[in-house]
Amino acid sequence: MKTKFNINVYQVRKQDPISALHTNILNYALFPNDNAVTSSIIQGWQYEPYLFKFLKSNLIETYGKDIVDIGANNGNFAVEFSHLVGDEGKVHSFEPQRIIYYQLCGNVFMNGLDNVYCHNIAIGDNNDIVYMEEPNYFSNEAVNFGDVRIKKSSDNNLMVNMKRLDDYDFQEIVFIKIDVQGYESFVIDGALATIKKHRPFIFVEFEDHLLKENGSSEAMLKEKIESLGYYVKRFQEGIPYQTESGMCLDCVCIPNEKEPLNFIVP
Repeated sequence: MKTKFNINVYQVRKQDPISALHTNILNYALFPNDNAVTSSIIQGWQYEPYLFKFLKSNLIETYGKDIVDIGANNGNFAVEFSHLVGDEGKVHSFEPQRIIYYQLCGNVFMNGLDNVYCHNIAIGDNNDIVYMEEPNYFSNEAVNFGDVRIKKSSDNNLMVNMKRLDDYDFQEIVFIKIDVQGYESFVIDGALATIKKHRPFIFVEFEDHLLKENGSSEAMLKEKIESLGYYVKRFQEGIPYQTESGMCLDCVCIPNEKEPLNFIVP
């Protein structure tokens, strides 16, 4: 008989991240040994809540618009984002890992959501075949299934299709979330036309040692985004984090024409 993944199904009560007046009953199929995003789902708290606080504090209208989720993982954000855009909007979630993509689709389906569009694609700066680390999905050890990286070699790595974000058509993007373990600069390069057209907010992870593995750095990525007419501000500034830099890894990028200094960044 075929060996099965160690997966549990959970029903979780989570408060709506924008409105404190509502509580959602959400369903997830999860790897219980995933020690990152999964832990927050099981315990019922919002992963990276400052993103939602930014939207709420600045009264950013999301209903009826598009959200682009690059590095969607198991669907934690996709499920939340679907409620932000409502029946008239769309969430486009990109996840290159085949097994985690299946998990993403399952979690979208189990929550009865028809406005989330899942794509088993890596987003980068060209249309190509790339190779990605493949974790041991059968492991009983603690694993971060979101901490996988694109590699230059095919050796023991998963082959995945890569496309540019500019190859897709979107309605009206309110924000793009990018969490791709050091590949962020390539994602930006392949999204220049999309960014120019929609001028969305961009939530992006800055992790210097991973960026350097791909020939970039925090300073270079910041300069690249600023050259597109954006103001880059780190979330949770001044608050110590258990990261290599000791800081929160996530930043919000605000178009200059929206007068960034008027925004509250938690």
